[in-house]
Amino acid sequence: MADIELLVHEEITRILVELGMSPNLQGFRCLHQCVYEVSKNPNMIKKVTKNLYPTVGKIYDMEGYVVERCMRHVTEIGFEKTGFKALCDLYGVQENHWEYKPTSSELIALLAEYIRIFLQKHSREQKKEKS
Repeated sequence: MADIELLVHEEITRILVELGMSPNLQGFRCLHQCVYEVSKNPNMIKKVTKNLYPTVGKIYDMEGYVVERCMRHVTEIGFEKTGFKALCDLYGVQENHWEYKPTSSELIALLAEYIRIFLQKHSREQKKEKS
């Protein structure tokens, strides 16, 4: 695994844990993989039930609908624990910004976008160091 890939996986894990999600749950791994896949290919978010969930399901040997159910479960736990305060902090919005628990696809899209921005910043920092 390349250094940048490892960095991405570490950042996704850090965010999900900060959001109050338990790494021992299947949904954690599924959500992690979904965020990773969408951060690599943003078009995957357009067809989550047809493309993304089955792709992740193949990795973990489960059906797409099971992937979705597992992610709903882990997001519910995270929302109950933290109210997604960390998500608000991540985007610099007020804590009452999310008055409802985001859907799995909304959360995947938000986190994947954060990861893309994170990678751009990291890339710029690397270029500055080389200069």
